Amino acid sequence: MKSFWIIIFLIVLPISLSAQQRAEYNRNGDEAMKRLDYSDARMWYEEGVVECDSYSIGQLTTIWLSNQEMRSSMRSLMNKCLNCLTVMANENDTIAISRLITYYTEGIGTPKNEELAIYWQERLNTLREPVKETNVSLGNQDLPEKKKEPMKFFVGYTYSKEAPYGITVGGIKSRLGWFVRFRTNLGFDNYENECKGNGQIVGSVTGSPFIRFTDNQKVNCYAGTAGIVVKCTSWLYTSLGLGYGSRKLLCEYKSIDAVDHTIESSYWSKNIDYSYNGLAADLDFMIKLGPIYVNAGCNTINFKYIDFNAGLGVFF
Repeated sequence: MKSFWIIIFLIVLPISLSAQQRAEYNRNGDEAMKRLDYSDARMWYEEGVVECDSYSIGQLTTIWLSNQEMRSSMRSLMNKCLNCLTVMANENDTIAISRLITYYTEGIGTPKNEELAIYWQERLNTLREPVKETNVSLGNQDLPEKKKEPMKFFVGYTYSKEAPYGITVGGIKSRLGWFVRFRTNLGFDNYENECKGNGQIVGSVTGSPFIRFTDNQKVNCYAGTAGIVVKCTSWLYTSLGLGYGSRKLLCEYKSIDAVDHTIESSYWSKNIDYSYNGLAADLDFMIKLGPIYVNAGCNTINFKYIDFNAGLGVFF
């Protein structure tokens, strides 16, 4: 019997001493808070963070929210609080989840993250909902349907050097989505004949048989693509699209009079070595900044040349 009480004493004593120690640093922290000595209070409550003490974390959160001048010295400490809250929240501690929502909304110990704040808010709402009785019919249990994430749509302007007028529309749901894009330079100029890259006319020559190419060039370009969007992280997306495109490189030449060598007229010729029709492809990366996004990537036609593009748009 005596041995039994000794065992009980050895078990209870460490627990009692630990509780007294926790009460001590919280009590000292509360006294410092009454004196408005927030630096001293932070020092005492910091001891509680080592134990992931919920009360200490709550008091430190109050200091952070009410004293902006102390935030620069508390960033590392609040990150430790965030780690403790995450562990407790994963054990369905509703108080810890409520504080996590505040941390991600206000950017305490971590950058602001709207998606994580929404995630923990939905987790908290689920835990607070009363448990619904499941209906069992003919041995089959009716399970509640999983909440579906609505599709987010986006639209934006796309620019590239050869096709500065472009529009992109699309939508994404969960991890996958779609997009459609059209690009053009609004160049639909006519040409009289065709030439090669070395300046040699193909076929008959429009104008005088004596010609001279100038350095003037212009492009008729358009492309339409469609494809998939993949959500890599909460802020990073990538997209790949295929479609049809056309690029015509036009080169200017002048006809020269054979007698007095004066210039008679100017004409345009399609350079068949640098003009392409066929498969168009797009590869882009998109960075989401709240409702706004910026994107950058490249596009090609028949994989004969590469044109880099960038864009700006909005999610709604």
